[in-house]
Amino acid sequence: MIPSNYLSAKSRLDEFIEYGLKDYSKQRNFDNGPENRSNVSCLSPYIKRRILHEREVITSCLKIYNFQLIEKFIQEVFWRTYWKGWLESRPEVWKDYIDNLNTLKKDLNGSNIEKDYEKAVNSRTGIECFDFWSNELTKTGYLHNHSRMWFASIWIFTLNLPWELGADFFYKNLLDADAASNTLSWRWVSGLHTKDKVYLAREENIEKFSKFRFKDKQTLAKRYKTKEYKFYEYSECSFSNEKFDNIDYYLINQNNLIYDESLLKKFEKSKFLYLNLLQYSENSKIKQDFESSAVKEYINWLKENKIEVKVINNDDELNSLVNGSELLTAYPSIGYEKDKLSELKKKKKLISNIFTIHMIYYVGHMLNQVSLSLKTK
Repeated sequence: MIPSNYLSAKSRLDEFIEYGLKDYSKQRNFDNGPENRSNVSCLSPYIKRRILHEREVITSCLKIYNFQLIEKFIQEVFWRTYWKGWLESRPEVWKDYIDNLNTLKKDLNGSNIEKDYEKAVNSRTGIECFDFWSNELTKTGYLHNHSRMWFASIWIFTLNLPWELGADFFYKNLLDADAASNTLSWRWVSGLHTKDKVYLAREENIEKFSKFRFKDKQTLAKRYKTKEYKFYEYSECSFSNEKFDNIDYYLINQNNLIYDESLLKKFEKSKFLYLNLLQYSENSKIKQDFESSAVKEYINWLKENKIEVKVINNDDELNSLVNGSELLTAYPSIGYEKDKLSELKKKKKLISNIFTIHMIYYVGHMLNQVSLSLKTK
């Protein structure tokens, strides 16, 4: 398992800047295999959890190289931010995905696609590259970005499997899986994000950018059926500025493990809590182990900064503790973590009276960090 703390993340960033960043734009599309990832940063598991902030990544890179030389890498960092902003403004996309996924899972047992699905997730399709990637994903929690695109295309157009099940397979296994970038990338490959535009994997392209060679050039689909496109209206997000004064409790969010001492000063009068939402996860063991390790490392860092953290393992305990107090947590963004908090709100397990959500923007040099204020009265 890869290390999950800030020092390891910063060490990886420094190594990439020194040895990989300069030639990133030329080499990034090549999947050299799991034993050689020097042409890509592999920082995504850290960025996803805010162990490394995008702002820190970009500013560190610009200290060494000028913008023109590393523009492509900066663009790739911003793609993740773009996806998150796009989904925040169209929350119905996530709702529809979850509804469709739940229906597919419910109907999977005994269905016509069950056997093909089991072959795909267990590396038994007979398509050498696909089976290799499926095995790599479940064993390591990582896939090169180009291979993710090829994998998704083969899943959808060659194996004729629902994209929602593929996105779910990725999310459960990828250490860096983000609800926005994962869901919207699968929609883009399938032709649902940009109307009439799909991503069709080609044998020649896979051969050029990887070590695989196809004996049968007819392996992959050459044609595709256009899926029904649905337009989602943009809805402007409402953000408000909040003060941090007199916040009784700060709830650690597993996707916002921010190693920032200046942030801690804002909550110097607050008590720190951690609600173990990982216990509700259906993710793979390797992903759960990494997530648990990341949280443990962060709590240890807080203790080194003389901040004690109370670990809470059920929502009833949290409700009993903070009842009548103010609770603040970093905004989790649209995804499973936010869904769980909303579920607790609906069941009135997190609080007993009023539950109000406020979104806060911390304006940075290049990127904004969003936070969520959960208030109880």
